[in-house]
Amino acid sequence: MRNFFVILIIVLALGTAFFIKRDQAAGTRADVTDRIDMIELNIDSSDTTIIAEKRDDVKAELDGKGTLSVQQAGDTIEVEVKRKWYQWFSFFGESDVTVYIPKDYERHLDLNIGAGNLTFSGASESKPMKLDRVNIDMSSGHVKLANLETTEFEYDASSGKLTIDSLKTKESSFDISSGDVKLTNYVGPIEGELSSGDMHVEMEKLVGDVRFDLSSGSVKLDLPDKADFTLKGEASSGDISCEFPLKNQKVDDGNISGKHGSGKYKIDVSVSSGDVDIY
Repeated sequence: MRNFFVILIIVLALGTAFFIKRDQAAGTRADVTDRIDMIELNIDSSDTTIIAEKRDDVKAELDGKGTLSVQQAGDTIEVEVKRKWYQWFSFFGESDVTVYIPKDYERHLDLNIGAGNLTFSGASESKPMKLDRVNIDMSSGHVKLANLETTEFEYDASSGKLTIDSLKTKESSFDISSGDVKLTNYVGPIEGELSSGDMHVEMEKLVGDVRFDLSSGSVKLDLPDKADFTLKGEASSGDISCEFPLKNQKVDDGNISGKHGSGKYKIDVSVSSGDVDIY
């Protein structure tokens, strides 16, 4: 009986190793042609790095547990990493994913993160990665981005943390159920809806309207000294503060309004509970 269990364990171990090896060897690249409009990443739980370089395909590498696949589906290249039941055990270790994309790719990038960390950066602040649309859907983890320029940027998170240094965009929305968002060197309009969590936005330039709707949580909005805006803040509970001197300032029962500079751009803030600091 004892020998039977020893043999069984060996067979299971060899079988598991076979499946892991086979999984990791599944399709790992796909050509980026004129027909491709989207690169989509679906990552269950891994630490992921996206590298933009001179190439004409999408290639992915997996170091550790999980199943990796790269395939084309219509106008989309899908990169997917999943774990099977036996790979949830801690002795299989963690996994790292590296995804290589063309540096001249300019269309839609869709990131679906279950857990883990993801990093992606353009070459530099003066030479950003230019994309039409970036969508991020995150359940947990930490996404770090830098040096990006987009037409549209959309972020939807049930939890987790987003950190971006140097983002220029024509349109953006942030829907945060919980978690933290920190934006530095940000240029563009912004819409934020927070059920809970914290958001810190450091604007390099104010070039568009700003709107925040808070059920709870906090927002810190750091504006350039010469920002031109018209503020309208309404708070049923919580607090809205503004350190800028405002023309025609009105403060009444938690509400605040007024104009700074030419008043060109709108800053609309609605707070059910929580705090908003503008400085």
